[in-house]
Amino acid sequence: MIWNSWVLALIIGQVGIVAVNAVAFINALRIIRNWDPTSYDPEQLELERRSELVATIVTWSLLFEVFSLVVFERTTDSLAPFIPGAMCPVGVLGQNPWGYPTLFVKMFGLFVYGFWIVLNWVDIRVEGFPLTPFKSRYTLVLFPYLMLDVTLQVIFFSKLDPSVITSCCGVVFEVGGQSYASSVASLPPKITRWILASYGVGFLLVSWLLHWERRKWGRTLHALLSAGGFFLGMAAVIAFTAPYIYQMPALHCPFCLMKRENYYYGYLVYAPLFIATFFGVCPALLDPLRRSYRAAVEVMEGAQMRMVRVSRAFWLVFLIMAFLPMGYYLWQSGGVDLFIGGRFVF
Repeated sequence: MIWNSWVLALIIGQVGIVAVNAVAFINALRIIRNWDPTSYDPEQLELERRSELVATIVTWSLLFEVFSLVVFERTTDSLAPFIPGAMCPVGVLGQNPWGYPTLFVKMFGLFVYGFWIVLNWVDIRVEGFPLTPFKSRYTLVLFPYLMLDVTLQVIFFSKLDPSVITSCCGVVFEVGGQSYASSVASLPPKITRWILASYGVGFLLVSWLLHWERRKWGRTLHALLSAGGFFLGMAAVIAFTAPYIYQMPALHCPFCLMKRENYYYGYLVYAPLFIATFFGVCPALLDPLRRSYRAAVEVMEGAQMRMVRVSRAFWLVFLIMAFLPMGYYLWQSGGVDLFIGGRFVF
């Protein structure tokens, strides 16, 4: 499967990103050894110019890396017709033991890569680039993670075997099954939607009324609740949002939501969930840096306040997108509950 056109395009793009970041890795080593913001030596000036250029290139490469999660999903979906038993990415990812680790590394990579972009955004807005040494140390972690990301993809795609039968999403997310995916799909829809609504509305109201973005403890709490909300949101999408989109109570696949026949609705659910979580967590991660990099405190504080507000806005969007299919189905059916066949009671 490694010679599939989608796979080749994805891997070539990823290798290009690794090559760009290899240059950044070498530059980071030089900065860690020689960076001196108080010096006006030609070497320091050359380091500043080079670091600014490299940071711009790395930022754009990491933005592509963030987008590559969507490309990865589309690639695995395009391979489903070649894998016996697969109907969507679930079957493709489950055919060998490398599929889901690759997916999870790419998902977590959104936060790893995104945080570097935030650091760079703050750094270039402060005179003297005070965060450059920290960015360089972070690059020493970022580059191996990129290598892991690409390596797992190469292994996963090269191990796909079109002669091996896999399980479709209907089996993997079967209600009452023994797998972890089945246990999530088996969550009671009524209780799950109550928990999501209560958690989401309560979280947003308290965060807004108490202005959590202005206080360190508030930003920390917002980050923790955003992280928890991410897992709750994913579970809720599988447990009750997906069946309402398919209008079939037994179908819980989180990937078929992104197919054309479902109007790519999954992207409207997952995008705000990831954005809300990312901008909810980032402000708390910046707090420890405020003590070490005093020159950037003002810019960081402004960025933190904006990110918390953006996070709240996208949590609201996610809640609307998660419950909208249920509302549409109830409007179509005249108030009949999809799961019990009787009158809907929230």
